[in-house]
Amino acid sequence: MSSQRARLGVAVLLVAAAAVLAHYVQVWSAIPPVEARTSDFAGTYASATLWRTGHPADLYNVGAQEGVSRAQGAPGNHLFVPFENPPLAAVVASPLTLLDATAAYRAWSLLQLGALVAALAIAARAAPWPSRRPHLSATACAGVALAGFGTGLLFVEGQWDGVPALGLALAYAGWTSGRRFVPGFATGFAFGIAKPHLAAGVIAFMAGRRDWHGLAGVVAGGASVAAGGVVLAGPGATAGFIRALLQPVNSPPAQMQGSSGITGSLLGSGLAPYALALLLAAIALVAAGWLGTVSRRRPALLEPALLGATALSLWASPHLLGHDLVVLAPPLVAMFAWTMRAERQSAAAWPGPASLALVAGWVALSYASLFDLGQGGVGLPGRLTPWVLLACAVAASGAVWRLTRGEPMPAAPAGGSRVMEEAHHPA
Repeated sequence: MSSQRARLGVAVLLVAAAAVLAHYVQVWSAIPPVEARTSDFAGTYASATLWRTGHPADLYNVGAQEGVSRAQGAPGNHLFVPFENPPLAAVVASPLTLLDATAAYRAWSLLQLGALVAALAIAARAAPWPSRRPHLSATACAGVALAGFGTGLLFVEGQWDGVPALGLALAYAGWTSGRRFVPGFATGFAFGIAKPHLAAGVIAFMAGRRDWHGLAGVVAGGASVAAGGVVLAGPGATAGFIRALLQPVNSPPAQMQGSSGITGSLLGSGLAPYALALLLAAIALVAAGWLGTVSRRRPALLEPALLGATALSLWASPHLLGHDLVVLAPPLVAMFAWTMRAERQSAAAWPGPASLALVAGWVALSYASLFDLGQGGVGLPGRLTPWVLLACAVAASGAVWRLTRGEPMPAAPAGGSRVMEEAHHPA
């Protein structure tokens, strides 16, 4: 490995990531209080306030939520994003309602960013880095993953995606060490409390791995979220949550960035585009399950299989927006490590073509999401992000396919644990 090229690569990635993250912080710090009170966190803040003040039955009453926002100084004509998380999420966020809406938004954004940073640190620690690698290269790769445009949206909008990203990172770390139930529980709880609609492909991936203990953990984690909501907010709040799911008020298909975004932005709303989106999503979930099967038989391919399955999981979601793309960041860090190991074994200088392709794909996905921001029209060319996300999923799946084609696929080591030195080789 050329040390000079490696040092230059690390420096370029670190500087670029730092510059992008500094821009996100600058934009966030410049948001005026009136906009902070109307962020995506406003719905969570309002429902958490209703729970804390003894009105759990109104958690999903949009009128009651808007009343709380107006009392906090939000203008009456702003676009309101209602609370659609499970009731337990309002309970978890309730301590922040002791602050005014602006300060709570700032604190929440920092908490979500912290959760994402923790997710990347966990994924980097569990990832298969080569024993000898350029100094700070893991930090540079994590910085690139953190600097995606989804992070900027998560931070500025006050969204929830740091939580499922953390859950997925914990699941990956558990899989690398041979655990099953705990990774499943982390997946079920983290996605369940924040973004359950993003998890279908991850669950299909686990089913493909025949990870029955892990799937039991998913059920237990999701059940904990549901039971916690019933106990702490009451059955009425749970019923309100179900009604909110059945009658979403902020889900125009033409603005989505997954399979529903392709059909909605090209064909408009209606039964036929919706049915086509469901068919495309089902195909994506089957592919995610296949990737899980491969990762069970070939533990060395866990990282590309997980990255592909996560991309497919997001793509299959009926409701996907730019901030949700941060869920890809932990598998991306793991894939950087896997690719670095492969490049080191082939005596290529780092960053080699595969690592540069990962960076290029992540940048392309960020620019596509930026391009789609605020787009809602119907007609050609439609949303750009779904196509780029699908291309990334196909690229990861194709890499797995090429590495398995015509080669024997040994069973996983006894007990399901991964023999680190052998299993991390990309065969």
